Amino acid sequence: MGARKFLLFISCLLALGSGSALAHKGSDAYLDVQQVNPAGPAVGSGGAALRDYRFLLAVAIKDLDLLLPIDANADGKVTWGETKAARPLVEELLNEAANTELPAGLRTADPDGASGCRLTWQLDGVDRRSDGVYLRMVASARCPVAQTLAFHYRLFRNQDASHRLLVAGRIAGQDLLTTTSPQQATPLLLSPGAYRGPDPAARPLASSSSRWFVSRDYFSLGVHHLLEGYDHLAFLLALVLPLRLGLFAAAPRALPAVAAVARGQAASVWWVLLRTVTAFTIGHSITLMLATFGWTQASPRWVEPAIALSIAVTALLNLRPLPWLRTDVLALLFGLVHGYGFAGLLLEAAAPTGLLPWALAGFNVGVEAGQLLAVSGWVLLSQALVGRRWYPGVVVRGGSVLLVLLAVWWFWQRVG
Repeated sequence: MGARKFLLFISCLLALGSGSALAHKGSDAYLDVQQVNPAGPAVGSGGAALRDYRFLLAVAIKDLDLLLPIDANADGKVTWGETKAARPLVEELLNEAANTELPAGLRTADPDGASGCRLTWQLDGVDRRSDGVYLRMVASARCPVAQTLAFHYRLFRNQDASHRLLVAGRIAGQDLLTTTSPQQATPLLLSPGAYRGPDPAARPLASSSSRWFVSRDYFSLGVHHLLEGYDHLAFLLALVLPLRLGLFAAAPRALPAVAAVARGQAASVWWVLLRTVTAFTIGHSITLMLATFGWTQASPRWVEPAIALSIAVTALLNLRPLPWLRTDVLALLFGLVHGYGFAGLLLEAAAPTGLLPWALAGFNVGVEAGQLLAVSGWVLLSQALVGRRWYPGVVVRGGSVLLVLLAVWWFWQRVG
């Protein structure tokens, strides 16, 4: 009975990732903020110094379809005609004046002076990114230099708790790189101006431009990205399934020599796990760095099917092992492919050159932390069953069959 329940659990777990062909890419939107007149502020009619800003917001059509009927015929494919027809609804969503919590809005510290800083979004076109088509919205604002600018982002607050906004740009001569989410209680402070108000929890521009805060933000993003990347998790599971990792084995009652052999075998299994996970880390770190710095390129058109294929091949080798093929070598080679999948998010975030190394470092360490959490979770979860006789047949073979089927489904979606 325990075996059937465990198998059902694995089936449900894997089914979570079967709904999206681009399972490694979460729900993200992108905001680019630029000061239009970097040479110096303009002067308003009242003599106040003004800055002009340009905002570009890219939101996935598949995400917007959660809020608006963009896919009018519900066929799972959004056409350009449907996109144009939904334009008034999209612009109204972002510009709703009656809503005090704007889905995506700009405010000043002084509400009475906010009229000139109010963003009015307009549809500017579409972008094709690694996980589909995005609507590109633009807005501009002319704001007093002395006023604090705070950006509110509330899109998908009640629809998707995992949604993130990746912010990049340049304001007042400083590079800007940070992340925020609809769940964040405080607004994202874009320009502190001369304001010294009662909102100390808001993050100042200097923090968003510092190396430490960029690394911290992207560390969190890396953990988040790995733990919601079902295909990366499926590959890790395929690697560790054959390893019978016992943490709480009972003291053997056999002869000392036999007990020593058993302890040696257990240590060997843990050494294989360490080598395998390290090899995967080295592999995807190499291509993540190469792709992020632009030293090499890889199209998502072949990377995404290859990631699915890596899961299928690894799971098949659990069913039909090849004695001459080492698991750590396999993890290293396929890790090179997975690294290109990780790089997609950093590339699309368009990080400023000066902050890119710190974003990369934080993101990569975050991915490793998420990977460690995932593997540790599996080890702890399997402890109650790893010593059972049926473990190899039900968990290893049955789980590998499920992984093959899931990977084939992802592969078919990604090449279609």
